[in-house]
Amino acid sequence: MVQNRKAVKLAPTAAPAGNVVKKSVFAFKTRPAIAPTGLQKGTLVSALNEVGVENGKEVNRVAKTVKLEAADGKGNHFVLTKNYNVMPSGRGFTAFTTDFNGWSGAGLTEDDLYVERDYTSEFGGQQLVVEVGHRKVGKDWQAYIIGFHPANTTELAAA
Repeated sequence: MVQNRKAVKLAPTAAPAGNVVKKSVFAFKTRPAIAPTGLQKGTLVSALNEVGVENGKEVNRVAKTVKLEAADGKGNHFVLTKNYNVMPSGRGFTAFTTDFNGWSGAGLTEDDLYVERDYTSEFGGQQLVVEVGHRKVGKDWQAYIIGFHPANTTELAAA
């Protein structure tokens, strides 16, 4: 059996060649601070309906924003937003009412969303618990909202 020497690459050795004078500890990059995963206490900042055109497409979404008690190293609280597509083709109405009722107990139905109402002034500032996850978007890791829970939630129920 003849081996092709060009196809075989020797593994580099882990042992340093010669005497080591100085070792250093380093990181290649500093990861930007993102909200920690798991259940996080927070406050509802706003629930706003955004309608218009974005990147040439018509949008109609509800953006629910929460300020977490958790903060970065500089003391700035993490702020997360969950968007709901409320276009006729989207599932946003159901997702919004499920999430909203899950922490607030408001008992909203989809029909309630057709009535003009200021959710920010009515519910803004109320305490809740947010379940936070991490996902990779492009090259960056981002925190995102998995779900909303009442303010007294300390652990998730077993599935």
